[in-house]
Amino acid sequence: MRALLFILTIFIVFSGCIGGNNVTHSNESVYQGPVNLTPENISSTALSHEDENIPEIEVTSFSSIYTHTNLEKVEVYLFSWDDVPGGENQRLISYLKNDLGIDWVDNAQIVKTNDNETIRVYKSEKSLELTLENNTGMILTTIDSTPHSYSKIKKENGKIRVYKLEDKREYNLTEKYYAVYDLSIKNNGSSSLDFKLNEFHVHDGDQIFNTTIIFNTTIGPESPFLYRNAILSDLNKETRIEDITLFPGQTVNGSVIFPVNSLYNKSFLLMYKETPITSASFEKSIETLRIAESFDFSTAFGVPPYDSEGWPNWINRSVFESSNKADSESISAEMANSSSIEFRPYLNIVYAVKVIPERNITVIPVKSSFSRYHPYPLFVVDYTGKELINTSSIEKIEYLNRPTNEPHSGEYNLSNATIIRISFMNDYDWGRLSFINQDVIMDKELNMNAASRCCDNFMR
Repeated sequence: MRALLFILTIFIVFSGCIGGNNVTHSNESVYQGPVNLTPENISSTALSHEDENIPEIEVTSFSSIYTHTNLEKVEVYLFSWDDVPGGENQRLISYLKNDLGIDWVDNAQIVKTNDNETIRVYKSEKSLELTLENNTGMILTTIDSTPHSYSKIKKENGKIRVYKLEDKREYNLTEKYYAVYDLSIKNNGSSSLDFKLNEFHVHDGDQIFNTTIIFNTTIGPESPFLYRNAILSDLNKETRIEDITLFPGQTVNGSVIFPVNSLYNKSFLLMYKETPITSASFEKSIETLRIAESFDFSTAFGVPPYDSEGWPNWINRSVFESSNKADSESISAEMANSSSIEFRPYLNIVYAVKVIPERNITVIPVKSSFSRYHPYPLFVVDYTGKELINTSSIEKIEYLNRPTNEPHSGEYNLSNATIIRISFMNDYDWGRLSFINQDVIMDKELNMNAASRCCDNFMR
């Protein structure tokens, strides 16, 4: 599993902030300036390629992420990558023992590959590797060929320094929003061109948002909860786009992330240099998202929005906003009555949506003995065979508008379908831990074709 910091970019239909008491808004990358561009007053065409310094850029999918928490990630220095082997060996050993619980590393041999990409620690028949992943800004620790944990890297004074991220409880709840774009970037020119990440911007009215390499939430690559959030788990496996020289005909694919001020709304406009990146297909997907986020899934899933304990059974925008508001107010009151910050409860809410617009897909209900709930997990591929959905843990799948010319059971095809993925996590200290993942498939007429959900609730 490759790590990718939660780097995201979104276009969501609703705007505004969802809040509770004592909420602060924080964005790391925003510039206020005069901007008159809006999606309504520009042409819905691809980038002009008459200027060979402008690549062809296509938005293949987008994600919108919202986090609401009084936990903050803080960096704790571990060791200098460039001084291992060497003067910082003991710092590395201490990290492996005290933080990762690896008890055999005392007096182990430590070597590094000639390309400076891998540190190997071994003793007798035991070994582990730390791999430098420059494209993600992380170090991956692998034990016996199994990914074990991640740590963060920063370049300081010409050296690579390694940090771990720890949760720190803050006094106030903070809301943060991220937009993530999955892009395909191609050089159609006859000469090489230099692609610069810092020339990407998201415009929202008179605000301009720059890219970030940090997705600042308490669900990071090292979190045991990561795999339970389908969208963040997928994003973590994707490649992050960086500055690159593109040769004629070369294409790169990956993600860019922007800290923004709200969940996606129609005024959002992605731009490279001074050129807007728009398409009719992408704009249509915004309407698809609006339908999915406002859909009442009670009939599809056969259960009401909440169970007898008040926990969500499924998620849409209304259920998310109600749950977020109630828990924010409750925990704000509890925090106000706590005498010490160490004893204050925490709240960590993550709401994420991902839209994969207009694909020709095959829906394959594959029978699996590994599914906990449903014998036919949802498995979706595009015409190239690329997996778009592969869920093995599903409580409910409902096929709402199956094509009439397709067999009632077994796989079937859809053209120009849009996939919407919705994930929700609510980690309430002194209370509960909830995870909901839903997948929605809509046909080219914007009819709901299929919907699936997996819901896990745990008492603390």
